Amino acid sequence: MAGPSKKAKSDIALTPKRKRTFIETWKTQFPWVRCVDDIMFCEVCREYPSIADHNSKLYEGVTGSKRIETLQSHESSKYHLLCIKRKEVTEKGTGPMFVALKKQAENMDDQLKPMFNTAFYVAKQKLPFRSFEGLIELQEKNGIKMPTQYRNDKGCKAFVQAIAEVEKDRVSEDLKTSRFFALMGDGSTDISVTEQENVYVRYVKDGLPTTEFIEIMAVKSADANGVLAALLEALRHVDLTDGDIKKNIIACTFDGASVNQAGAVAPRCHQSH
Repeated sequence: MAGPSKKAKSDIALTPKRKRTFIETWKTQFPWVRCVDDIMFCEVCREYPSIADHNSKLYEGVTGSKRIETLQSHESSKYHLLCIKRKEVTEKGTGPMFVALKKQAENMDDQLKPMFNTAFYVAKQKLPFRSFEGLIELQEKNGIKMPTQYRNDKGCKAFVQAIAEVEKDRVSEDLKTSRFFALMGDGSTDISVTEQENVYVRYVKDGLPTTEFIEIMAVKSADANGVLAALLEALRHVDLTDGDIKKNIIACTFDGASVNQAGAVAPRCHQSH
């Protein structure tokens, strides 16, 4: 049987490839997908850039052909699932987007909860992330059903980061609703002998004094100005404005700082705004 003629081959080569366009009904199956100005992207991943995979096609935005396979692959990706979980935890609304995400998140809870708990244990016990995989295998031997994905050190890191973000939001909300708080700083150096400040806050919650860790901040200069800048920047990491700090801070305490540093920084925490 003769093959296609040279002219037929030429016609085939010149035929432009069909560009696959976005299909609106995809939003029903994938409630997080959006297409604006012919750019298809994941709305939830873009909402949480500190968790999302910046190399993901649907984080960057798909400008060429739109394929359902791209959505299916993204839906089961590790960092997308973490963003969905974060959305489910922090979202307060009741709109269709929230309802769809909540239903999706509920289906993941039984699978991901043991992994979140294990990652929290690793961080709490100051274990290396590479110990995560062995702990997962141990739980399987004890009869606990574990997901087949996210079992390595990178997965553990992603879980810990997600937990940290949720905890930071919790502390931020507590501080915003508290009438006052005290600031505590503990000076130290890291392995490279870089000056650091461990920053804590103390406030009253439900009638009881509560102490929370905020951040480890590198100190650009070990004088009063450097320490003060690090302390204020740490408070901004939990979304406190200069107005919140000036209005609600009532005390400062320091450990690891010289008497001169502590004496200079404490009053300026009230006056630096």
